Amino acid sequence: MYTPVHCNANEEVGSDEMKRNSLVSLMGPVLLALAWLAVNQFPAATAQGPKESDRQTLVLNRAPVRVIRDQYSSFNGITMDEERREVYIADDNHSKILVYDAEFPPTDRVIEPRRQIAGPQTHLGYICTLAISPEDQEIFTVDNDWKDNMTVFPIDAKGNVAPLRELNVDHGAWGIFLDRKHNELFITIEHAHKISVYSKKAQGKEEPARFIQGPETGLADPHGIYVDPESNEIFVTNHGHWRKTEVGDKGVIVSFRRPTPSDSIKEFPASTGKFLPPSITVYARDAQGDAKPLRTISGPATRMNLPLGIYEVSGSRLLAVANAGDSSILFFDRSASGNTAPVRVIQGPATGIEGPSGVYVDSKRNELWVTNWNSHTATIYPSNASGNVAPKRVLRSAPKGAPVTGFGNPGGIVYDAKRDEMLVPN
Repeated sequence: MYTPVHCNANEEVGSDEMKRNSLVSLMGPVLLALAWLAVNQFPAATAQGPKESDRQTLVLNRAPVRVIRDQYSSFNGITMDEERREVYIADDNHSKILVYDAEFPPTDRVIEPRRQIAGPQTHLGYICTLAISPEDQEIFTVDNDWKDNMTVFPIDAKGNVAPLRELNVDHGAWGIFLDRKHNELFITIEHAHKISVYSKKAQGKEEPARFIQGPETGLADPHGIYVDPESNEIFVTNHGHWRKTEVGDKGVIVSFRRPTPSDSIKEFPASTGKFLPPSITVYARDAQGDAKPLRTISGPATRMNLPLGIYEVSGSRLLAVANAGDSSILFFDRSASGNTAPVRVIQGPATGIEGPSGVYVDSKRNELWVTNWNSHTATIYPSNASGNVAPKRVLRSAPKGAPVTGFGNPGGIVYDAKRDEMLVPN
């Protein structure tokens, strides 16, 4: 039995007992409704337990109260066809490849792409970096933390088109570089601390021609990659998140199969993970297996903090690095080693650099392009720029000052009732 207690919206219930009674009074109708559902909607379940044939899928055909999303493109990786005067940018927010004119005039307005590759037939997902082959008129991109594949399109592709071919790659691919002299594709694999090397025409389930991986390599969450076919060297940026990997380790394998009673639970081995300083590791172009780096740039003097894209400034022997952690572009002598300070730095409020991801040097126009993941922009500078310098011009995918959600491949969400905040891991 319960005693109903009624009060209007402005009336305060004064005692704990009355509050408990009020709660009970609300529970009564709820319990009655649940009992009615059990008897009338699921009779088989109440009589003899649920049967698979009796189960029904509950579908909520209801619009969301509100949606949190970034409606504008997030600029990630970048490459260019300097002869065609076209810039190719990866939009990981909407799974698109965007193509822009490399010689647009200065403006604060949003610039629409010449064309874009997007849609379900493209098989594009969380794309990070791009490479092009002007000789074959092809665009290459890898998918990070989602579909585990490389897709190849015609250079003039447009809209919702199927790729020319696809290649299965290890989980966590981030960087891609095409060595046009030797017709080889170099792909970095974050979680497996690996550099995989494929033939330019590789497709399907083809295995890499060779790879660099193992405890001696110094690879630790590799991201950006640049290959110099003349000096026969590979340059790789590493975030520093490390765990012991053996040669042939394919990293994280994600499975959505529902476990069965026959599955056994294996005990996790002792952790080998640790944090190392960010670095640039350098290898011989034809290195393979558990190869030691030729040299390593690392240490507090380098100022590296989440280094991502890397590219050589033509004619200068300098490597430009997109340093996402402190919104800067660092320039290192390509022969540097150890705890070496950058030769010069682009950083400061005038630069417009915010969370840089990709970097490309246009040797034909002597321009440095930077894609800023945190601001819907790509900023362009003279290739010899330094300090707190304003860009020559800015490519915008959103109105100036448009907020950025900061979502990058979100993996879940939780609500913090104490702080009235939503937490989203990326």
